[in-house]
Amino acid sequence: MRRATISFSFLLCLLTVSAQSRYLSFVEFSAGGGWSTLTYSLNPSVATLQASDAGAFNMNLHVGYGLLFNSHIGFGFGVDISRYGANTRLQGDMIWNDVTDTDGERYNHITHINHWNDKQELYYVEVPLALYLMIPVSSVRLSAQVGVKYAFPFIRRSSFYGNVTHSGQYPDWGLTATDMPNHGFYTTDLEGKNGIGLQHQLFAFAKVGVMVSVSSRTMFFSHLYANCGMRSALGKTSHSHDFGLRDNSDEAAQVHYFMEPASSLLETEIPTGKFLPVSVGLEVGFRIRLSQGQRYPCRCMEE
Repeated sequence: MRRATISFSFLLCLLTVSAQSRYLSFVEFSAGGGWSTLTYSLNPSVATLQASDAGAFNMNLHVGYGLLFNSHIGFGFGVDISRYGANTRLQGDMIWNDVTDTDGERYNHITHINHWNDKQELYYVEVPLALYLMIPVSSVRLSAQVGVKYAFPFIRRSSFYGNVTHSGQYPDWGLTATDMPNHGFYTTDLEGKNGIGLQHQLFAFAKVGVMVSVSSRTMFFSHLYANCGMRSALGKTSHSHDFGLRDNSDEAAQVHYFMEPASSLLETEIPTGKFLPVSVGLEVGFRIRLSQGQRYPCRCMEE
């Protein structure tokens, strides 16, 4: 996949050099923002947990160069800096039935997860390759772009915080034990942060909007955009921090835990899915004409 992308980029560069003297060329600058997520879900084995994805802020900064072959079609490439992320909220109970406490008694251990928030942030440097389409309509031009972006991650971080309560239900006695730290029944606030192992990403993207001439060389544009990752954002993950029973070497008891040794929800077996970055949003920017060759006297950026 990487070789194909590099070859395609090299081909576009050759086309650009050969076409600069014959077609209209331009540079463009834009900034945009919207909503993003990583499209993962909960493992069915922890269905007792309720999850909601609030999404995360998506940001995109773009500098591009392009060529228009006529008043309708062109192509371009550039450099983007983009932010994707997810913000997952968990609520609910995890229950381990018929386990042993510090005194050897059998009971059901309940871990209540309250207001748990897990946030992932991914920043990429992207190289977009796009096909440009424009249709004049009255005093404006309808504009669309479709293409791909090869992305290199440079910042990847995750953080979480939440409240966890451990309690014990003793069916034979008809009671529930709480606030007994020496027996593993307690309430604690947990938080942590760490980096995320990521790999290079390939995005498909599309934009649609309008363009308005503000001078003979400059156009203002506004686009709705959508980006969709085509491969998992995560690198190799072993889900080494499973949740459940853990032997405590200092005591004869087994300790129940949730996220204490982990620093991200992504390090546990709780989330599942393809982990594809997805975003939608709105961008605004402007396009400046650089040159115009003699073969095609394009007036697609003039009134």
